[in-house]
Amino acid sequence: MKLLRETIRKLIIQEGMVTADQLPDGVMICIEEFGDESAKIQYVWSDVNQELYPSEFAIDFQDIDPNCWGSIEIEKYSWPNRVPVWEVLETQAGHGYGPLLYDIAMEYATKHGIGIMSDRVSVSDEAVSVWDYYLQNRVGKDVKAHQMDDQKNTLTATNDDNNNQYISKKLAKATWPEHSTSKRYTKAPTTLEALGNKVIYA
Repeated sequence: MKLLRETIRKLIIQEGMVTADQLPDGVMICIEEFGDESAKIQYVWSDVNQELYPSEFAIDFQDIDPNCWGSIEIEKYSWPNRVPVWEVLETQAGHGYGPLLYDIAMEYATKHGIGIMSDRVSVSDEAVSVWDYYLQNRVGKDVKAHQMDDQKNTLTATNDDNNNQYISKKLAKATWPEHSTSKRYTKAPTTLEALGNKVIYA
């Protein structure tokens, strides 16, 4: 039964994923930067007057895909060793539109640091499914996974790869290094390049 649920989740993520070239007309990606420590990436809608609205409200102005809304918030997780890896803090999105946000966030975090990882304190079942999908289906193709150690140097003697492994240990116990949340991920900016001028910065 567990294997069946994981297979269903994998199919939902894969088959329902909206790609960069499938965004409805008038929908753009807004990357709002808060210094160099945090950022919010969200879908926005541009009307005929070039005014921008969060896409979750777009259906009030124009008949577009009602699922085309969402945002992902990321923050540079520099404790305790000032390692510039980014952490996903919060994600919400309409059906099929979440994975594209994750890809953009991963590319942004790779450009402005050493990649991205899951929230270090709390991760939903849906978020775990996303990280599992990256590890099982995208790593070795367009995504790279980098193992992180815990704060006790269980895996390596160096400190520059240490991080909080509370979630991975909670979910996977002794096999935590094999869990998708124990790693950071990097990706070349292929999605951002494909979006081109559909990406705006605030």
